[in-house]
Amino acid sequence: MRRLLLTLVLFATSVHAACTGSGLAFSCPAGATPSDVQAAINAASDGAVITFAAGSYTWGGTTILLPVTYGVTLICATAPPTSAPWGAATTGGCNVASSGTSIDFKPTVGTVTVNNLERISGFNFTQTGGTFIFWFGDQCAAQPAICTFTSLRIDHNTFSSMTNDNTAIQIGEVTHLSHIYGVVDHNNLTNAGNVQLSSIGGGPTNPSPPADPIGGANMMYFEDNTIQITSVTNSGTGCIDAWGSDAAFVWRHNTTTNCLVTSHGSTHGGGTQNLELYNNLLQVDSGSVSAGLDGCFRCFHHQGSGSFVGFNNKFVLFTPANRSGSALDMAHYRSFANGPSSDGNIVACDGTVVSGSAGNGVTFTDGNRAPSGSNYGYPCWHQPGRDFAGNYKPMYDWNNFWSDNLTEVSMNLDDFGGTAPNGSFPPNNCTTTSAGNCDYFTFQMIANREVYNAVSASSQSNATTPFNGTTGMGWGTLANRPTTCTTNATESGAGVGYAAGTTVGTIGVAASGTGTASDYVLYTCSATNTWSTYYTPYTYPHPLTASGGGGGSNGAPCAKCFVTGN
Repeated sequence: MRRLLLTLVLFATSVHAACTGSGLAFSCPAGATPSDVQAAINAASDGAVITFAAGSYTWGGTTILLPVTYGVTLICATAPPTSAPWGAATTGGCNVASSGTSIDFKPTVGTVTVNNLERISGFNFTQTGGTFIFWFGDQCAAQPAICTFTSLRIDHNTFSSMTNDNTAIQIGEVTHLSHIYGVVDHNNLTNAGNVQLSSIGGGPTNPSPPADPIGGANMMYFEDNTIQITSVTNSGTGCIDAWGSDAAFVWRHNTTTNCLVTSHGSTHGGGTQNLELYNNLLQVDSGSVSAGLDGCFRCFHHQGSGSFVGFNNKFVLFTPANRSGSALDMAHYRSFANGPSSDGNIVACDGTVVSGSAGNGVTFTDGNRAPSGSNYGYPCWHQPGRDFAGNYKPMYDWNNFWSDNLTEVSMNLDDFGGTAPNGSFPPNNCTTTSAGNCDYFTFQMIANREVYNAVSASSQSNATTPFNGTTGMGWGTLANRPTTCTTNATESGAGVGYAAGTTVGTIGVAASGTGTASDYVLYTCSATNTWSTYYTPYTYPHPLTASGGGGGSNGAPCAKCFVTGN
């Protein structure tokens, strides 16, 4: 009897064998616990690959912490699919039931910079509890300390059966500053109700924000992901959201269904610093009808801050008769006269308050350009069309179109109207809404100053058609760029725009959209009849995708793309 008991004990202790290996290579068996994985991470050298056997795992009771002084890769041994809708292997894969935050990057040691690759690849995650599956930059040390994490890659994972309104990947948070850069690519998220692939918490208002990262590496890139929400349960939830003045992201080459691409503005920690939206398929189907989104209402919605470019996006309707004029939507909440104050004491940008508090001990000053009766505080702190140093950075969009009739989807500047605070305003010449109220939107958010929309859905056929260089912007080959151009009369450094590429697609011709950054450039009119480079898209695919795991492109999702090389 004692001999049998000893045999049973020995058998029980070997059911879930620990991960094995050393240095740069470790292997984890099916069923490996968070403690087993943590032990392998702690013993690993920089650049180690920890490979997981096919089978089932239960994580989340104890959070797996990635290292803060070196990098590791956690990867399933089963190769992921090599075509859309991407994600992890559907058979013979690594299946993880997540009962809480499974994986975290939590540098609580003060200012820290990690340039080593941290990668998570090839897992099927289902959520059985908690709010997040991943959380990167959780509880970085208090301001002025900043966590900088430059090489994060999350790829070829599948997320499903999540709790409504929860988030698969939380990047940063709202109470501590963090700069987290890298790429989230080739993931597949499918859910019955609204969830987010990612939320970016850029921390509290940064008193010294980094330079505008437009077109650069210092952002989170989301590319070649597929997100499918089968039924909209919360019309305001996006499949991505950003909040805080160190947040900046690029959403490119993704396919979304019934899922809004969203971002908060300056009233939330200073707003998102930069957002780029291009080569995406944004579509709605029958699951959007009950929420009133079947016309693609706010398929993209930014509450307003910082710099922006958007191009080559295809919008697909479920009900063409309900076609929304706000499919590509930019707001500015501080132009709303009663000034929502959801973060600190930020009030309306109306010229009556020279400076204010953005919370966390940060004060700000609006531009307050004279005369106040026609500017009302303009340019406002962190408003759309300005970088966070206050420099003029107008927004540009071109070749965004409806799939059914190939007409242009221009950026809508969303005026919420409203009444002035305490009944002491508005001034006499404040714009009156249909309800008889007034706001400051038409003084602070102006077409051909804050935003330049393409003048046509068609590319340029010659140097004057359809864009002649006077208003809006055009797109086409460099040879067809207008020879004359105009700047904005009240600003300096930028004016009308022209996006030039090596080749240009025509209506009904599919484009690969896989060109490198050198294939096309956005030029703006920096002085009368003078074109200057304004923006070049960052390298696609993202350089970190060279770390393996499938990679590749799902191609441009549009029927008439601004082709950037094949």
